[in-house]
Amino acid sequence: MKNNTTTQIIAKEGWKYLLLLFVAFLISLVFDLFSWVFLVLLFFTAYMFRNPERLPAEDDDMAVLSPCDGNITSISKASYNDGKEYIKVEIQKTLLEASMLRAPTLMNIKKTTRRYGLMLSSNSFLRDKLGERATITCSSRYSELFININAGIFARKIELFKTVGPLKSAQRFGILVDGNIELYLALDTRIKVSVGDYVKAGESVLGYFAHKGDLNDKQ
Repeated sequence: MKNNTTTQIIAKEGWKYLLLLFVAFLISLVFDLFSWVFLVLLFFTAYMFRNPERLPAEDDDMAVLSPCDGNITSISKASYNDGKEYIKVEIQKTLLEASMLRAPTLMNIKKTTRRYGLMLSSNSFLRDKLGERATITCSSRYSELFININAGIFARKIELFKTVGPLKSAQRFGILVDGNIELYLALDTRIKVSVGDYVKAGESVLGYFAHKGDLNDKQ
């Protein structure tokens, strides 16, 4: 398991790219070759890997926070691999949004599975079968939930700091430069967002779990 990025202004996963671009920029200055291109790439990369502090919009342990920055593209009822129906909330993240992924609630990661594949556009009909994906099975105090992380065409890979164990609400757990996240929530979850809404990881509230008592007390 990797040490997760904490409070650096730029996520440390981006440092190696910044170093390479900085060296390329210095070389381009020496030889007077397109130095402005490398300078733009340097600043854009720093912008992609920015690591802002986030505070949840509401201090409620039943709140479900957005796991990533981006736009809500779909809210629907869908079956998951276990055969049960859930509310599926899809969030599209582009290169312009901060890349840090955050836990949507206080939860425990039971398992993480990966499917190594192609970096495909979210609009590609091949994405569900051939695209790079990480699937996280979690349990919260009130409900089980599942997170599918789909790498986009510009993503090098899906970085995960933690693949099993507990996470605090809004805790950083990975990085996705470009892609799509599908969040599967219990059918009785009260969704508070709409398609087209812009959300921020660890800050925006997507909805609220239904109060059914603490699942940990029932197990």
